[in-house]
Amino acid sequence: MIHITNKEDCCGCHACGDVCAHSAITFEIDHEGFWYPKVNRKLCVECGLCEQVCPMLYKLESSGKYREPRVFGAYSKDEHIRMDSTSGGVQTALAMRQYAAKGYVGGAVFNEDHTVRHIVSPDEGLLPKLRSSKYLQSEMKGLYNEIRRLLRGGANVMFCAAPCQIQALRNFLKKDYDNLFAVDFVCLGVNSPKVFLAYMKMLEDKYGSKAVLIKFKDKKRGWHNFSMRVNFEDGQEYCKARGDDTFFIGYLDHLYTRPSCYGCKFRTYPHNSDLTLADFWGIDTVDKEMDQDKGTSLLLVNNDRGMTRLDMIKESLVWKEYDMETLHQNYGDMFVNSPKPIKSRPKFFADLDKYPFDVVSERNLSMPTKKKAVLKRLRLILTKLKKICSPR
Repeated sequence: MIHITNKEDCCGCHACGDVCAHSAITFEIDHEGFWYPKVNRKLCVECGLCEQVCPMLYKLESSGKYREPRVFGAYSKDEHIRMDSTSGGVQTALAMRQYAAKGYVGGAVFNEDHTVRHIVSPDEGLLPKLRSSKYLQSEMKGLYNEIRRLLRGGANVMFCAAPCQIQALRNFLKKDYDNLFAVDFVCLGVNSPKVFLAYMKMLEDKYGSKAVLIKFKDKKRGWHNFSMRVNFEDGQEYCKARGDDTFFIGYLDHLYTRPSCYGCKFRTYPHNSDLTLADFWGIDTVDKEMDQDKGTSLLLVNNDRGMTRLDMIKESLVWKEYDMETLHQNYGDMFVNSPKPIKSRPKFFADLDKYPFDVVSERNLSMPTKKKAVLKRLRLILTKLKKICSPR
């Protein structure tokens, strides 16, 4: 049976709970806001299924995986889709192709209370909610059973999730399904929902209105200098660059990442998905023509199924192919685990239980100084001037 003694050994995927036919596994949220399985020994029959689906213990490989992924840079020809997406809008193009074929699309959406859950649905109207990254741990409870039911019934399913969640799904299904298209992403680590809720409460208290739209990567100031944007019910808007936003500062300090992410077991390439997506950081160095500061997607195609799907949407994209060596030279962070935080994690979470988020931030985060803020603003202005003055 599943028994967690070290929190770094659990990625919180929920697969063990879904596979248990005796409802012996529930999930408890710890003081950091992460959930962990708890087994009711009176209900457990010790069948071992929970261990078999655990991606931290077992890794069922997908068939036909390439020795090395094929690498593409791409962005949508549709300007609105590109600007509303986290990177280049490729996930949207894939989803639209799936909807057109009467299939199901799965991914992460915000709940009304600003937590995140995964859904799977044939409703194209949900695409705006599925679009864009959510930098929180998402709840997957019930999704594994739902996806298996759909696949067994012959439905075509495109499912996008974190690498650990895709691995958990592979383990849960126990075999490849031709009607499953699995998409994951390059992941820096998932963050605590408890921390994000404290951050959102701070903003809603400050603005005196409920948040109705959250964009972790708003591009009004450009993709390279993306901002955190929150729109409120009464029309007000909060928008700050990532280096000035308190949630992103702590995230980039790796202060409230899930413990298992510091030793992530799913960072080797190719991933166990059909296709891996990411922001193509470094594309301005690799290929300036593919970067207009509006977002460019990195695509790692991991098998023939992924390549077939990409071929289906190429006409809607501007794209070029590169190689893995290019990534190694220009995107080194993709291949290493998140470092453990320099700041005190125990102190941060102890303060979070006592103070509002703005106070916790001042006491625990690497807040920018006024001098740094001025220099950053000057660099931004110089970057814009170079673009204006550069020959076309």
